Amino acid sequence: MTALVPFDFLATLLGDGPAREMLTEAGLPADGTPIGHLDFWRLLRNNIDRTGDERHALGPQAVPDGSFALLLAAMRLGHDLGDGLARLAAASRIVWPDLPLAVRRGHDLRLRVPGTGDVPAQRRLYVEMVVVVLHTACCWMAGQKLEPRRLIVPRDDAPGNGALFDLLGCPVIRRGNDVELVYPSSAADVALVADRFDLWPTLLFETYRQITAEPLTRVSTAEQVLDLLWQAPLDQATLASMMGVSVPTLRRRLAEEGYSYRALIGHVRQQQTLAALKGEVGLEDLAAGLGYSEARSLRRATRRWFGAPPSTLRRQMT
Repeated sequence: MTALVPFDFLATLLGDGPAREMLTEAGLPADGTPIGHLDFWRLLRNNIDRTGDERHALGPQAVPDGSFALLLAAMRLGHDLGDGLARLAAASRIVWPDLPLAVRRGHDLRLRVPGTGDVPAQRRLYVEMVVVVLHTACCWMAGQKLEPRRLIVPRDDAPGNGALFDLLGCPVIRRGNDVELVYPSSAADVALVADRFDLWPTLLFETYRQITAEPLTRVSTAEQVLDLLWQAPLDQATLASMMGVSVPTLRRRLAEEGYSYRALIGHVRQQQTLAALKGEVGLEDLAAGLGYSEARSLRRATRRWFGAPPSTLRRQMT
């Protein structure tokens, strides 16, 4: 892992003066140069040990020196990762009343931090840290590397924003007002195997060390586009904006991988059409849900793709 944490991240989080003082006390340069990820973790751990405040003065701490331990203990009681995260989220509403977490388990596994787009920059960076620490906790509890499918975050201009999210190695989608860490549905069934809970700070740090030491697995542009198109029939401009690139850049990257937007959205629409035709949704509603202006357009598309209209395809599926 070669990426570093900008000094601005630490300075925005804790204040410029305290940040430089912490760096000096730790024997690290305090001249504004970037900070290694492991040093960044150690600095914040030292701040917690010194102040007894896990929230770094950015929120109420219900249990001195123990809020995060309680959350992890609740998570460890889970039958699997999905159940563990649901228990952690339930506990967060008591332990972190100002930062309640939510979990949704369905076609994927989502950990959500609601309403983070409108809070001060310090709090937004704190949420970024929380999400990465919780991902680290998931990897430790599961005893294996977990790879998120994507991360959904609000647009953010906070200094240093995104430096920690880079560790996740997944597409970062900028939209909405919440932060959502999205795992594949299979992750929900992963067994929890963590032991020696009394050593959780050390074991969590060792897991974080492993995460930072491993090369990131970058998802291809085509995979990112497919993932987004499966969620909604997005046009190229919206896709590019969500992926943080221009439309020409999106087209170029897809072309370099041997794809085009038209081919990818066509593939998704074909698969979604076949899946939707198995249900009982009316043709007009089906067409609208797939992004067509009218049912006639859907009929033309199915004839072109499959050589038959939707009614014939439906009969063949019964």
